[in-house]
Amino acid sequence: MKKPAWVRTRVEEELRSDFKGVLKRTHYAPAEAIRLFMRRIVEIGQETTAIERAHWRRAILNASDHVADTLRIGQELPAYEEENEVQPTDNNVRP
Repeated sequence: MKKPAWVRTRVEEELRSDFKGVLKRTHYAPAEAIRLFMRRIVEIGQETTAIERAHWRRAILNASDHVADTLRIGQELPAYEEENEVQPTDNNVRP
């Protein structure tokens, strides 16, 4: 049984709104986030030896979790005092 069009439209609109909100908050371009997700899907797909529906479902969930961690989706932003400061390393120290 097909879902009514208004249900699909509402769900798609909510997902689109959430996606835009996360991208604005994390300063990622939409294309960057999609590329990150697709790249991770391909990596997981190449790691998987058997191509079964259960494996691909798990691969997609793992990729979305990886992208969510990278984009900090669902994580609270640290307080101003708790932000990590850049520590000097060999790469960013000027002579």
